[in-house]
Amino acid sequence: MMMATFHHETARGGEVYRAARFALLTQRIVQDIKRTDAAAEKVERALTKLAEANALDEPRTGSPGPRRPG
Repeated sequence: MMMATFHHETARGGEVYRAARFALLTQRIVQDIKRTDAAAEKVERALTKLAEANALDEPRTGSPGPRRPG
């Protein structure tokens, strides 16, 4: 079992400090990955909606082209 020291110079470079810092950084990375994954899912859903909307807007037959004034 690791025991924390009260001496500042030793504590900052000690095993307990490094283990705690590593745990905090690991937790931060995991949270960042989860946020990135959630954002990617939102983008995928939005792209799916856009593709569906574009498919509905496409004419089923040939486009008559622009109207000519006359």
